[in-house]
Amino acid sequence: MIGADNMQKIKMSFKKVLPFVLVFYLALMTANNIAERLLNLVIRNAAGSAWTGLTLFFKAVISIAVSPFYTGFYKFCFERTDGRKPHILSVFDFYRSAGKILISFVTVRLGAIVSRVFFILMALAFWNTSFEIGDVAGILIHSIITWIILIFFISMPYLYAKNNNIGIGTALKLSFKLGLKYMIIFIAVNAVTVFPEILYTVSAFTVQPDKMAFTGLIALMGAGRGLGRTLMYFIVNVFSVWAEFTAVYCIFERERDNMLKDFFNKFKKDIDTSDESTEDAPFIEPYDFCIEADERFSDEKIIETENIRGVDILAALEEMDLAFDVVNHFGIRRKLKKMFDDLSFEISEFVTYEGGRSIENFFTEEIDEREFEVSVEISKASDYEPFKLILRVDISEEE
Repeated sequence: MIGADNMQKIKMSFKKVLPFVLVFYLALMTANNIAERLLNLVIRNAAGSAWTGLTLFFKAVISIAVSPFYTGFYKFCFERTDGRKPHILSVFDFYRSAGKILISFVTVRLGAIVSRVFFILMALAFWNTSFEIGDVAGILIHSIITWIILIFFISMPYLYAKNNNIGIGTALKLSFKLGLKYMIIFIAVNAVTVFPEILYTVSAFTVQPDKMAFTGLIALMGAGRGLGRTLMYFIVNVFSVWAEFTAVYCIFERERDNMLKDFFNKFKKDIDTSDESTEDAPFIEPYDFCIEADERFSDEKIIETENIRGVDILAALEEMDLAFDVVNHFGIRRKLKKMFDDLSFEISEFVTYEGGRSIENFFTEEIDEREFEVSVEISKASDYEPFKLILRVDISEEE
Protein backbone atom coordinates (compact mmCIF):
# COMPACT_ATOMS: atom_id res chain seq x y z
CA MET A 1 0.00 0.00 0.00
CA ILE A 2 1.27 3.46 -0.87
CA GLY A 3 1.70 5.61 2.22
CA ALA A 4 0.36 9.13 2.55
CA ASP A 5 3.88 10.55 2.39
CA ASN A 6 4.59 8.78 -0.89
CA MET A 7 1.25 9.91 -2.28
CA GLN A 8 2.26 13.50 -1.59
CA LYS A 9 5.56 12.93 -3.40
CA ILE A 10 3.78 11.38 -6.37
CA LYS A 11 1.34 14.31 -6.57
CA MET A 12 4.22 16.78 -6.37
CA SER A 13 6.10 14.90 -9.09
CA PHE A 14 2.96 14.90 -11.23
CA LYS A 15 2.70 18.70 -11.00
CA LYS A 16 6.38 19.66 -11.07
CA VAL A 17 7.93 16.99 -13.27
CA LEU A 18 5.38 15.49 -15.69
CA PRO A 19 4.92 18.68 -17.80
CA PHE A 20 8.69 18.84 -18.34
CA VAL A 21 8.79 15.11 -19.18
CA LEU A 22 6.40 15.87 -22.04
CA VAL A 23 8.74 18.57 -23.36
CA PHE A 24 11.80 16.40 -22.73
CA TYR A 25 10.51 13.41 -24.65
CA LEU A 26 9.14 15.56 -27.46
CA ALA A 27 12.64 17.02 -27.85
CA LEU A 28 14.12 13.51 -27.84
CA MET A 29 11.70 12.30 -30.51
CA THR A 30 12.40 15.35 -32.66
CA ALA A 31 16.17 14.92 -32.31
CA ASN A 32 15.86 11.21 -33.09
CA ASN A 33 13.77 11.98 -36.18
CA ILE A 34 16.34 14.46 -37.44
CA ALA A 35 19.17 12.01 -36.72
CA GLU A 36 17.45 9.23 -38.66
CA ARG A 37 16.93 11.51 -41.67
CA LEU A 38 20.61 12.49 -41.57
CA LEU A 39 21.56 8.84 -41.31
CA ASN A 40 19.46 7.99 -44.37
CA LEU A 41 21.16 10.77 -46.32
CA VAL A 42 24.62 9.56 -45.33
CA ILE A 43 24.12 5.85 -46.04
CA ARG A 44 21.65 6.13 -48.91
CA ASN A 45 24.09 4.67 -51.42
CA ALA A 46 25.86 2.32 -49.02
CA ALA A 47 25.21 -1.38 -49.24
CA GLY A 48 25.81 -4.59 -47.34
CA SER A 49 28.33 -4.50 -44.50
CA ALA A 50 29.09 -0.81 -45.12
CA TRP A 51 25.43 0.05 -44.48
CA THR A 52 25.39 -2.02 -41.29
CA GLY A 53 28.67 -0.56 -40.05
CA LEU A 54 27.64 3.04 -40.69
CA THR A 55 24.28 2.46 -39.03
CA LEU A 56 25.82 0.97 -35.89
CA PHE A 57 28.44 3.71 -35.71
CA PHE A 58 25.87 6.47 -36.15
CA LYS A 59 23.59 4.99 -33.49
CA ALA A 60 26.51 4.67 -31.07
CA VAL A 61 27.38 8.34 -31.59
CA ILE A 62 23.77 9.36 -31.03
CA SER A 63 23.60 7.25 -27.87
CA ILE A 64 26.72 8.94 -26.47
CA ALA A 65 25.49 12.39 -27.47
CA VAL A 66 22.05 11.99 -25.88
CA SER A 67 23.13 10.40 -22.57
CA PRO A 68 24.21 13.71 -20.88
CA PHE A 69 20.79 15.09 -21.85
CA TYR A 70 19.13 12.36 -19.78
CA THR A 71 21.43 13.00 -16.81
CA GLY A 72 20.91 16.74 -16.99
CA PHE A 73 17.16 16.28 -17.17
CA TYR A 74 17.16 14.02 -14.11
CA LYS A 75 19.18 16.63 -12.23
CA PHE A 76 16.69 19.29 -13.35
CA CYS A 77 13.79 17.14 -12.05
CA PHE A 78 15.48 16.53 -8.68
CA GLU A 79 15.96 20.26 -8.24
CA ARG A 80 12.31 20.85 -9.12
CA THR A 81 11.13 18.32 -6.54
CA ASP A 82 13.48 19.86 -3.97
CA GLY A 83 11.64 23.16 -4.33
CA ARG A 84 14.24 24.99 -6.40
CA LYS A 85 13.63 26.66 -9.75
CA PRO A 86 16.47 25.58 -12.04
CA HIS A 87 16.94 27.21 -15.41
CA ILE A 88 15.75 25.01 -18.27
CA LEU A 89 19.21 25.22 -19.87
CA SER A 90 20.67 23.41 -16.86
CA VAL A 91 19.68 20.16 -18.61
CA PHE A 92 22.85 20.69 -20.68
CA ASP A 93 25.16 20.90 -17.64
CA PHE A 94 26.64 17.45 -18.26
CA TYR A 95 27.99 18.46 -21.66
CA ARG A 96 30.61 20.70 -20.04
CA SER A 97 33.45 18.17 -20.06
CA ALA A 98 34.43 14.94 -21.78
CA GLY A 99 34.52 13.19 -18.41
CA LYS A 100 30.91 14.07 -17.64
CA ILE A 101 29.82 12.96 -21.11
CA LEU A 102 31.59 9.62 -20.69
CA ILE A 103 30.23 8.95 -17.18
CA SER A 104 26.74 9.97 -18.32
CA PHE A 105 26.94 7.48 -21.18
CA VAL A 106 28.08 4.65 -18.89
CA THR A 107 25.51 5.33 -16.17
CA VAL A 108 22.62 5.82 -18.60
CA ARG A 109 23.40 3.01 -21.04
CA LEU A 110 25.24 0.30 -19.09
CA GLY A 111 22.06 -1.46 -17.96
CA ALA A 112 20.57 -1.41 -21.46
CA ILE A 113 23.80 -2.79 -22.94
CA VAL A 114 24.07 -5.64 -20.42
CA SER A 115 20.39 -6.60 -20.65
CA ARG A 116 20.47 -6.39 -24.46
CA VAL A 117 23.48 -8.69 -24.62
CA PHE A 118 21.63 -11.21 -22.45
CA PHE A 119 18.51 -10.83 -24.60
CA ILE A 120 20.47 -11.44 -27.82
CA LEU A 121 22.30 -14.45 -26.41
CA MET A 122 19.00 -16.01 -25.41
CA ALA A 123 17.51 -15.22 -28.82
CA LEU A 124 20.49 -16.83 -30.56
CA ALA A 125 20.17 -19.89 -28.34
CA PHE A 126 16.60 -20.34 -29.62
CA TRP A 127 17.21 -18.95 -33.13
CA ASN A 128 15.21 -21.54 -35.09
CA THR A 129 13.20 -22.96 -32.24
CA SER A 130 9.44 -23.00 -32.63
CA PHE A 131 7.28 -22.93 -29.54
CA GLU A 132 4.10 -24.68 -28.74
CA ILE A 133 1.39 -22.56 -27.18
CA GLY A 134 2.18 -23.90 -23.74
CA ASP A 135 5.82 -22.81 -24.09
CA VAL A 136 4.97 -19.12 -24.36
CA ALA A 137 5.54 -19.04 -20.61
CA GLY A 138 9.21 -19.61 -21.37
CA ILE A 139 9.32 -16.40 -23.40
CA LEU A 140 7.61 -14.55 -20.57
CA ILE A 141 10.17 -15.87 -18.08
CA HIS A 142 12.97 -14.81 -20.43
CA SER A 143 11.56 -11.28 -20.63
CA ILE A 144 11.17 -11.08 -16.85
CA ILE A 145 14.79 -12.15 -16.34
CA THR A 146 15.87 -9.42 -18.77
CA TRP A 147 13.87 -6.85 -16.80
CA ILE A 148 15.41 -8.03 -13.53
CA ILE A 149 18.93 -7.64 -14.94
CA LEU A 150 18.08 -4.10 -15.99
CA ILE A 151 16.71 -3.28 -12.52
CA PHE A 152 20.16 -3.50 -10.95
CA PHE A 153 21.35 -0.66 -13.21
CA ILE A 154 18.26 1.58 -13.12
CA SER A 155 19.43 3.91 -10.35
CA MET A 156 22.88 4.62 -11.83
CA PRO A 157 22.01 7.73 -13.89
CA TYR A 158 19.85 9.11 -11.09
CA LEU A 159 22.66 8.68 -8.55
CA TYR A 160 25.07 10.49 -10.89
CA ALA A 161 22.53 13.25 -11.54
CA LYS A 162 22.01 13.65 -7.79
CA ASN A 163 25.73 13.72 -7.02
CA ASN A 164 27.98 14.28 -10.03
CA ASN A 165 31.09 13.56 -7.95
CA ILE A 166 30.10 9.93 -7.53
CA GLY A 167 32.25 7.37 -9.33
CA ILE A 168 30.96 4.75 -11.76
CA GLY A 169 31.89 1.92 -9.40
CA THR A 170 30.12 3.52 -6.46
CA ALA A 171 27.06 4.28 -8.58
CA LEU A 172 26.94 0.66 -9.75
CA LYS A 173 27.32 -0.66 -6.19
CA LEU A 174 24.55 1.55 -4.81
CA SER A 175 22.30 0.90 -7.80
CA PHE A 176 22.70 -2.85 -7.30
CA LYS A 177 21.75 -2.58 -3.63
CA LEU A 178 18.75 -0.36 -4.34
CA GLY A 179 17.65 -2.67 -7.14
CA LEU A 180 17.85 -5.66 -4.82
CA LYS A 181 16.00 -3.95 -1.99
CA TYR A 182 13.27 -2.37 -4.12
CA MET A 183 13.04 -5.00 -6.86
CA ILE A 184 9.28 -5.45 -6.47
CA ILE A 185 8.70 -1.71 -6.93
CA PHE A 186 10.86 -1.56 -10.06
CA ILE A 187 9.24 -4.68 -11.53
CA ALA A 188 5.81 -3.15 -10.89
CA VAL A 189 6.80 0.11 -12.59
CA ASN A 190 8.21 -1.75 -15.61
CA ALA A 191 5.15 -3.98 -15.82
CA VAL A 192 2.74 -1.04 -15.75
CA THR A 193 4.68 0.86 -18.42
CA VAL A 194 5.12 -2.14 -20.75
CA PHE A 195 1.54 -3.43 -20.42
CA PRO A 196 0.11 -1.12 -23.14
CA GLU A 197 2.87 -2.32 -25.50
CA ILE A 198 1.89 -5.94 -24.88
CA LEU A 199 -1.79 -5.14 -25.50
CA TYR A 200 -0.90 -3.39 -28.75
CA THR A 201 1.24 -6.31 -29.94
CA VAL A 202 -1.50 -8.85 -29.22
CA SER A 203 -4.25 -6.75 -30.84
CA ALA A 204 -2.29 -5.54 -33.88
CA PHE A 205 -0.75 -8.85 -34.96
CA THR A 206 -2.00 -12.39 -35.43
CA VAL A 207 0.31 -14.21 -33.07
CA GLN A 208 0.68 -17.97 -33.56
CA PRO A 209 3.46 -19.06 -31.21
CA ASP A 210 3.30 -22.69 -32.38
CA LYS A 211 4.28 -21.58 -35.91
CA MET A 212 6.72 -18.81 -35.09
CA ALA A 213 10.42 -18.86 -34.28
CA PHE A 214 11.52 -17.29 -31.02
CA THR A 215 13.27 -14.34 -32.70
CA GLY A 216 10.24 -13.66 -34.86
CA LEU A 217 7.98 -13.51 -31.84
CA ILE A 218 10.16 -11.09 -29.85
CA ALA A 219 10.62 -8.92 -32.96
CA LEU A 220 6.94 -7.97 -32.84
CA MET A 221 7.53 -5.83 -29.76
CA GLY A 222 7.90 -2.26 -30.98
CA ALA A 223 6.67 -3.00 -34.50
CA GLY A 224 4.02 -1.03 -36.34
CA ARG A 225 3.62 2.35 -38.04
CA GLY A 226 1.15 5.16 -38.38
CA LEU A 227 -0.12 8.13 -36.41
CA GLY A 228 -1.89 5.97 -33.83
CA ARG A 229 1.24 3.91 -33.23
CA THR A 230 3.39 7.05 -32.91
CA LEU A 231 0.96 8.67 -30.49
CA MET A 232 0.78 5.54 -28.34
CA TYR A 233 4.57 5.23 -28.39
CA PHE A 234 4.89 8.84 -27.23
CA ILE A 235 2.34 8.53 -24.41
CA VAL A 236 3.75 5.22 -23.14
CA ASN A 237 7.33 6.51 -23.09
CA VAL A 238 6.39 9.79 -21.40
CA PHE A 239 4.57 7.86 -18.71
CA SER A 240 7.50 5.42 -18.42
CA VAL A 241 10.08 8.20 -17.91
CA TRP A 242 7.87 9.97 -15.35
CA ALA A 243 6.94 6.79 -13.45
CA GLU A 244 10.55 5.60 -13.22
CA PHE A 245 11.80 9.00 -12.02
CA THR A 246 9.01 9.25 -9.45
CA ALA A 247 9.76 5.76 -8.12
CA VAL A 248 13.48 6.55 -7.81
CA TYR A 249 12.73 9.94 -6.22
CA CYS A 250 10.52 8.33 -3.55
CA ILE A 251 13.19 5.69 -2.88
CA PHE A 252 15.96 8.29 -2.58
CA GLU A 253 13.88 10.34 -0.16
CA ARG A 254 13.27 7.26 1.96
CA GLU A 255 16.92 6.22 1.89
CA ARG A 256 18.01 9.71 2.88
CA ASP A 257 16.62 8.91 6.33
CA ASN A 258 17.77 5.35 7.01
CA MET A 259 20.56 4.96 4.42
CA LEU A 260 19.94 1.21 4.27
CA LYS A 261 21.29 0.67 7.80
CA ASP A 262 18.84 -2.21 8.19
CA PHE A 263 19.71 -3.64 4.78
CA PHE A 264 19.85 -7.47 4.75
CA ASN A 265 18.65 -7.60 8.38
CA LYS A 266 15.86 -9.94 7.31
CA PHE A 267 18.53 -12.47 6.27
CA LYS A 268 20.25 -12.42 9.66
CA LYS A 269 17.59 -13.96 11.92
CA ASP A 270 19.81 -16.90 12.89
CA ILE A 271 22.89 -14.81 13.73
CA ASP A 272 23.73 -14.35 17.41
CA THR A 273 23.14 -10.70 18.32
CA SER A 274 24.11 -10.99 22.00
CA ASP A 275 27.05 -8.61 21.51
CA GLU A 276 25.15 -5.31 21.42
CA SER A 277 28.35 -3.29 21.10
CA THR A 278 28.87 -4.64 17.58
CA GLU A 279 27.07 -2.58 14.94
CA ASP A 280 27.13 -3.30 11.23
CA ALA A 281 28.48 -0.53 9.07
CA PRO A 282 25.84 0.93 6.73
CA PHE A 283 25.93 -0.25 3.15
CA ILE A 284 25.22 3.27 1.95
CA GLU A 285 26.58 6.34 3.67
CA PRO A 286 24.66 9.65 3.83
CA TYR A 287 27.17 11.35 1.55
CA ASP A 288 26.49 8.82 -1.24
CA PHE A 289 23.14 10.53 -1.79
CA CYS A 290 23.80 14.03 -0.52
CA ILE A 291 27.29 15.48 -0.99
CA GLU A 292 26.56 18.18 1.59
CA ALA A 293 26.37 15.43 4.24
CA ASP A 294 29.97 14.38 3.59
CA GLU A 295 32.09 15.64 6.47
CA ARG A 296 35.28 13.69 5.80
CA PHE A 297 37.54 16.70 5.98
CA SER A 298 40.80 15.35 7.44
CA ASP A 299 43.05 12.41 6.69
CA GLU A 300 46.70 11.42 6.37
CA LYS A 301 48.47 9.01 4.05
CA ILE A 302 52.01 7.68 4.46
CA ILE A 303 53.93 6.14 1.57
CA GLU A 304 57.40 4.61 1.59
CA THR A 305 59.11 4.26 -1.76
CA GLU A 306 62.52 3.99 -3.38
CA ASN A 307 61.44 6.19 -6.27
CA ILE A 308 59.83 9.34 -4.91
CA ARG A 309 59.40 10.93 -8.33
CA GLY A 310 57.48 7.90 -9.51
CA VAL A 311 54.69 8.40 -6.94
CA ASP A 312 51.29 9.34 -8.39
CA ILE A 313 50.32 11.96 -5.83
CA LEU A 314 46.79 12.39 -7.21
CA ALA A 315 46.16 8.64 -6.93
CA ALA A 316 47.36 8.85 -3.33
CA LEU A 317 44.90 11.69 -2.72
CA GLU A 318 42.06 9.64 -4.20
CA GLU A 319 42.85 6.74 -1.85
CA MET A 320 42.41 8.93 1.22
CA ASP A 321 39.17 8.90 3.22
CA LEU A 322 38.07 12.38 2.17
CA ALA A 323 34.89 13.99 0.88
CA PHE A 324 34.34 13.87 -2.86
CA ASP A 325 34.36 17.68 -2.94
CA VAL A 326 37.88 17.68 -1.50
CA VAL A 327 39.34 14.85 -3.56
CA ASN A 328 37.92 16.15 -6.84
CA HIS A 329 38.48 19.87 -6.27
CA PHE A 330 40.33 21.23 -9.29
CA GLY A 331 42.31 23.80 -7.30
CA ILE A 332 43.53 21.26 -4.75
CA ARG A 333 44.53 18.73 -7.40
CA ARG A 334 46.36 21.29 -9.54
CA LYS A 335 48.26 22.87 -6.62
CA LEU A 336 49.08 19.51 -5.03
CA LYS A 337 50.50 18.13 -8.27
CA LYS A 338 52.73 21.15 -8.82
CA MET A 339 53.87 21.30 -5.18
CA PHE A 340 54.71 17.60 -5.07
CA ASP A 341 56.59 17.72 -8.37
CA ASP A 342 58.72 20.57 -7.05
CA LEU A 343 59.40 18.89 -3.69
CA SER A 344 60.17 15.45 -5.15
CA PHE A 345 62.53 16.98 -7.71
CA GLU A 346 64.34 19.02 -5.08
CA ILE A 347 64.87 16.17 -2.60
CA SER A 348 65.97 13.74 -5.30
CA GLU A 349 68.82 16.08 -6.24
CA PHE A 350 70.78 15.46 -3.02
CA VAL A 351 74.06 13.58 -3.49
CA THR A 352 73.88 11.93 -0.07
CA TYR A 353 71.21 11.51 2.59
CA GLU A 354 73.50 10.65 5.48
CA GLY A 355 72.22 12.33 8.64
CA GLY A 356 68.74 12.55 7.14
CA ARG A 357 67.14 14.95 4.71
CA SER A 358 63.58 16.29 4.69
CA ILE A 359 61.55 18.83 2.82
CA GLU A 360 57.96 20.00 3.19
CA ASN A 361 55.47 22.57 2.01
CA PHE A 362 51.74 23.33 2.22
CA PHE A 363 48.99 25.41 0.67
CA THR A 364 45.43 26.36 1.59
CA GLU A 365 42.28 26.19 -0.49
CA GLU A 366 38.74 27.33 0.31
CA ILE A 367 35.80 25.03 -0.46
CA ASP A 368 32.25 26.09 0.44
CA GLU A 369 33.45 28.62 3.03
CA ARG A 370 35.76 26.06 4.64
CA GLU A 371 39.52 26.49 4.52
CA PHE A 372 41.57 23.36 3.91
CA GLU A 373 45.30 22.96 4.46
CA VAL A 374 47.10 20.45 2.27
CA SER A 375 50.68 19.58 3.23
CA VAL A 376 53.36 17.28 1.86
CA GLU A 377 56.44 16.16 3.75
CA ILE A 378 59.17 14.05 2.12
CA SER A 379 62.07 12.64 4.14
CA LYS A 380 64.89 10.12 3.79
CA ALA A 381 66.77 9.01 6.90
CA SER A 382 69.90 7.72 5.12
CA ASP A 383 71.23 6.52 1.81
CA TYR A 384 69.91 3.04 2.58
CA GLU A 385 66.43 3.99 3.74
CA PRO A 386 63.42 4.53 1.46
CA PHE A 387 61.81 7.91 0.95
CA LYS A 388 58.93 8.58 3.34
CA LEU A 389 56.05 10.66 2.02
CA ILE A 390 53.40 12.09 4.36
CA LEU A 391 50.37 13.65 2.70
CA ARG A 392 47.98 15.45 5.03
CA VAL A 393 44.66 17.19 4.46
CA ASP A 394 43.16 19.10 7.40
CA ILE A 395 40.35 21.57 7.78
CA SER A 396 41.40 24.84 9.35
CA GLU A 397 39.63 25.70 12.59
CA GLU A 398 40.40 29.40 12.22
CA GLU A 399 37.40 31.64 11.63
